[in-house]
Amino acid sequence: LCAAMRGWVAPMLVRPLNHPADLAGLIALLDRCELHDGRPSLCEHKYASLVAERLSGDGFVAEDDGDVIGYVHLLESKRPGTYELEVVVHPAQRGRLEGQLLRAAIERVRDYGGETVMAWVYQAGGERPLEELGFSLEKTLHQMRVPLPTPKPEWAGLDLRGFTPRDEQAMLYVNNRAFEGHLEAGNWGPEDLRARQAYDWYDPEGIRMLWSGDDLVAFCWTKQHPGRLGEIYLIAVDPDLRGRGFGRTAALEGLRHLHLRGSTEGMLSVDGANDRARQLYQQLGFAWHPSDLAFGLQL
Repeated sequence: LCAAMRGWVAPMLVRPLNHPADLAGLIALLDRCELHDGRPSLCEHKYASLVAERLSGDGFVAEDDGDVIGYVHLLESKRPGTYELEVVVHPAQRGRLEGQLLRAAIERVRDYGGETVMAWVYQAGGERPLEELGFSLEKTLHQMRVPLPTPKPEWAGLDLRGFTPRDEQAMLYVNNRAFEGHLEAGNWGPEDLRARQAYDWYDPEGIRMLWSGDDLVAFCWTKQHPGRLGEIYLIAVDPDLRGRGFGRTAALEGLRHLHLRGSTEGMLSVDGANDRARQLYQQLGFAWHPSDLAFGLQL
């Protein structure tokens, strides 16, 4: 019996998330993975959902001797019938837990009557358990970086300033028109904006807003990372005003602001299907970095 059991690994306990009782252990897992990987383990809108007083979505945790060592976060998308998930596994346990967590989440989506599951992959090799379950690549999100400083923006005829509370409706109006149909950035309400403004890194001056009279034409929301890295967190141009160079001006203004705050490198993420934006960023000197991948499964 001992010989037969040699090398056998007992399955970890995978159970539904008990929110908020599991939150401390789960945050510890996310922090451990971020330290190991050098990047957040959950995308921002799912993290915001997780730590909210009222959890949006649900998930499953994997435990070992009372410690949370794995997690799959499940969130209904803004697209009817579609659910999004992300898997986080302790670095020492990767390759052992992903399948169990994914199967639990897929069964939950079936219980909900969902039709499509979308899963994001941030680490090399993370696609293997998805492909084994029938997922296929649907979307690529490229990270791009540029040394700072970049050329100064030209904003002749425009008023430029940071965000103030009275700008909320104008910002949401431009954002939702620019990202119409987008699963993460589109269809925001005041609560979506304020949830992100509650982050420790938020700085209203970091939202660089370009005005023509009383009309907001574009904005560039920046984020300072620890060290010398700065990010264009979100950038949007009024769709009626595209093609006039406002996107370029907004991007350069965001990069200028990041450099003034101490960043020596700028970064952003761009959808692999957005050729126009990708070409603009390449013209500004951005170069490719590792990409995030989205895989889909039809139920």
